[in-house]
Amino acid sequence: MAASGDNAASGPQTGKEADARPGMSDERRALAKAHAAILAETAARVALELPMSADVDDFRRVLASEAKP
Repeated sequence: MAASGDNAASGPQTGKEADARPGMSDERRALAKAHAAILAETAARVALELPMSADVDDFRRVLASEAKP
């Protein structure tokens, strides 16, 4: 059985772990954080606008329409 610390190393990086990526410029890191914030805000807004009966296909459809200029 693997230790719980082993799973953390193989999972996605979050928080300070993502900040510690070697070789990523400060500008690129700032842009990535800004992009993630925009995506999270849009997803949250879409989720609030959809009715409780909406499914993942409804969510994808509305989210895709938000992304189109």
